[in-house]
Amino acid sequence: MSAPTPLRIMIIEDNNDHARILKWAFEQTNHSTNLTFFRDADAALGRLQGDGPSSAGAPDLIFLDYNLPRVSGGEVLAQLKANKHSKDVPVIVLSSSEREEDVRHAYELGASTYISKGVILNELRNSLQAVLDYWSKIAKLPRRS
Repeated sequence: MSAPTPLRIMIIEDNNDHARILKWAFEQTNHSTNLTFFRDADAALGRLQGDGPSSAGAPDLIFLDYNLPRVSGGEVLAQLKANKHSKDVPVIVLSSSEREEDVRHAYELGASTYISKGVILNELRNSLQAVLDYWSKIAKLPRRS
């Protein structure tokens, strides 16, 4: 039996501390992952459109910080869902906001999941384990090129 193919995960997170914590937490799960971090939405969107070096196709999952500088997470989410290379990729929104308007807006724009950073940072390993279990074992994702 061969080892499962690693989930290719794009993480758009401007906060270096949060990015380091997320990287550590992914390493603590029992999933094989290939993480690509972007501090800015333009670089991530450019990579998805093949504008950047080593464009490797669409990821299996995108984790998106909803409170980005310059371009809001909502704008980035709308662009991800309008982009032919990422429109069908599940987007997990991470946000410090628990406001109903933000949650509703993210889902209206096409978010697959909305997770409060407060929840995920307090129970980080278990939270990520549950998210990865769902997207790798329960949900059926389209095959990536």
